[in-house]
Amino acid sequence: MAKKCFQVNPEFAQMIVNAAKEIVRKDINFIQLDGKVIASTDPLRVGTFHEAALQVKKRGGAVAVTDHHRLKGARKGMNYPVVIDGQLLGVIGISGDPEECEAFGFLLTKMTEVLIKEQMIASRDHSLDQIRSSVVRMLIFESEKQDGSLAELMQQLHYELEESVFVSLIHLHGMDHHPSLSASMHSTLLRQGMTLFTYLFPNQYVVILNASQYSRAMQAWTSGFRSLPMHYTIGVGNVCRLEEVASSFRHARIALKYALMRQTHLCEYSTLDLEMIIENIGNDVRKDYVEKVIGGLSEEEIKLLNIYFKNNFSLNKSAEELYIHKNTLQYRLHKIAEKTGLDPRDYHHSVKLYLALLLRN
Repeated sequence: MAKKCFQVNPEFAQMIVNAAKEIVRKDINFIQLDGKVIASTDPLRVGTFHEAALQVKKRGGAVAVTDHHRLKGARKGMNYPVVIDGQLLGVIGISGDPEECEAFGFLLTKMTEVLIKEQMIASRDHSLDQIRSSVVRMLIFESEKQDGSLAELMQQLHYELEESVFVSLIHLHGMDHHPSLSASMHSTLLRQGMTLFTYLFPNQYVVILNASQYSRAMQAWTSGFRSLPMHYTIGVGNVCRLEEVASSFRHARIALKYALMRQTHLCEYSTLDLEMIIENIGNDVRKDYVEKVIGGLSEEEIKLLNIYFKNNFSLNKSAEELYIHKNTLQYRLHKIAEKTGLDPRDYHHSVKLYLALLLRN
């Protein structure tokens, strides 16, 4: 298969660096060969210039950045070439002490190359599982593909996509302790009539479903998946046109984020309201607002507010959950009002406090 000018999609690159950070616990960057950072676990670095990538391209090997070896836009760390079938596709970098980062170099580059290789496969002779993975990745990451390749792969799956589809993202808890999970998830998805799915490193499955399967899928999430040997959390994206499935994937990630935050089993993007606005607020604005509104509160007071709002302003339920007397709760709410200038018992003030809690979480 021709490999002309393959470009790693920024959204796919972001998935790679997020997954890598789960392993190495350090900030990770994915850099194009022109030096532009297209994905990073440090949002402020996305779109910046990173001279180390040009050095990697020039040398054809790893480049260390130290206090004595300064490069424009680069921080201390290690930077490695990402090579697929002899083609240099980009640079993956780890921020930190170069000696510490070097220990993760081989693991990081191989994991990156394997993930990219999967995405590049589109028209080869696959097994059914490989075809599923290729189709899903082509759709959610909007990778380049030849005309007709998607239809050809779908024909091999004997599955027809409708004009309207949606994405569900399944987050698996404690995956490392269940080596047989992959087989269990595979068989469970197929048993529920979910044909298009793939595994996303390190602990998620993404499923693309026809709009006509929405109600059945919601029922399956609550009953048909009980056979899995672990807990899971699901984010469900919006129903959209087939050509907009990447948007539904993004929405499924937002829904999953809030399901995990709220510790609920499932969250549908269509049920979110304030969260949709919050997701588009920049980190600097978030931090400034949180600091301004609740920056002076202790962790204990933050917990009290979360419980108070969760229980819909009920003093009795909140006091019971906090194991304190109702009068004690009243006193602590009064102290919060004194500290913030916002009374949690006042509707208009509570909106500002609740928004600050959402942004903080």
